Amino acid sequence: MGSPSFEEFADFVRSQCGVSRRKNITSESTFEKDLGITGDDGVDLLRATEKRFDVRLSDAEHGYRTTFDLGPNEFLFHSEGWFPWPGSVREFKVGDLFDAVLKSQSRGQ
Repeated sequence: MGSPSFEEFADFVRSQCGVSRRKNITSESTFEKDLGITGDDGVDLLRATEKRFDVRLSDAEHGYRTTFDLGPNEFLFHSEGWFPWPGSVREFKVGDLFDAVLKSQSRGQ
């Protein structure tokens, strides 16, 4: 499989997460604020991305920390539900995930 175009990737995100076709998705679109994707839905998207594009974005030891250069107590998505949050959530954009897919494909992972 070749590398997807950004438009193909945006269509994947849209179909995977039930985002309306009327909603414009750009590389600057944030998953949480702009698209309403958070918590378990965000994790499901990451897993589906790995499967669909045959890439590895996480590993057993570090999860997604290495791929997205996350610091200690830094996360990609807020938790669903309410409880005291022991860290911070990075602004995570569609372009960040798209770039990670392209990098992983170029490394052959």
